[in-house]
Amino acid sequence: MVIHSAYAPVLPEMDPFLFACVVEEAEGIPLSVLSALAQLGLDPRNEAARLSNLTSEVAASQLGRLFARLPDRPWTSSEIRGIADKLVELLPATQNGGKNDRITSATGGKTSPTSSGHLIYLALALSGALAFGLIANAFVTSDNPGAAAPVPLANSLSLSKPMR
Repeated sequence: MVIHSAYAPVLPEMDPFLFACVVEEAEGIPLSVLSALAQLGLDPRNEAARLSNLTSEVAASQLGRLFARLPDRPWTSSEIRGIADKLVELLPATQNGGKNDRITSATGGKTSPTSSGHLIYLALALSGALAFGLIANAFVTSDNPGAAAPVPLANSLSLSKPMR
């Protein structure tokens, strides 16, 4: 049975890394890499994909810097480095040997056919709205050519009679 692409897991090769335990909390609950990255406001799958395209040394260094930003973690730098080194080993092997330190997205910068179609509809809708606005503006200004000249406020006040 084939899984429909909408329900297929995103980057399943990153799961061993993302669900690995960083440290056990005081209550014995493990803190996963996924939870730690989410606490920092990062997209865990995108961050895992980014780290997997780096060399092991650079990825461990950057992961260690991220873990150092976690609140309420009194880790020493050597503890953070040891945790990061252990976790980076779980990342899938890079396909480019760590030569490219940047990726555009988890999809490799490609858009799906459905998102391309949506972008076309959005562009058409915006073009239509712009054309409608320009036509409406031209229609309103052509019907009332004298409306563009403002009436001086000083003349209208000086001619009026006081109210009783």
